[in-house]
Amino acid sequence: MIGYLRGQLLEISTEAALVDVQGVGYEVVCSSHTLEDLQDDLGKEMILWIHTHVREDALQLFGFAQKEEKNLFLSLLKVNGVGPKMALTMLSGARPRQIYQMVESGDAKA
Repeated sequence: MIGYLRGQLLEISTEAALVDVQGVGYEVVCSSHTLEDLQDDLGKEMILWIHTHVREDALQLFGFAQKEEKNLFLSLLKVNGVGPKMALTMLSGARPRQIYQMVESGDAKA
């Protein structure tokens, strides 16, 4: 499994980043917050924490600028009915600390 990538950030789209690691371009699906955090790193060397998701018909890389966001993503995947896309959508709605506060306060509406 790929745990992190270090390389040059070549491109950012609305849902993914393209990272060149020694001549290989990795497309990494990211939350909107991570993509926002990466804006200043375009063309520079950077690190993304990676979750490698393998299915019968696909291999996807999910990337996070902060390890805390990756850990929350992994916790969300343990919830019945929550897959990688749903977990990423949740992380795009709020920063990890905000999500932890919502859970601790029992704010089901949030």
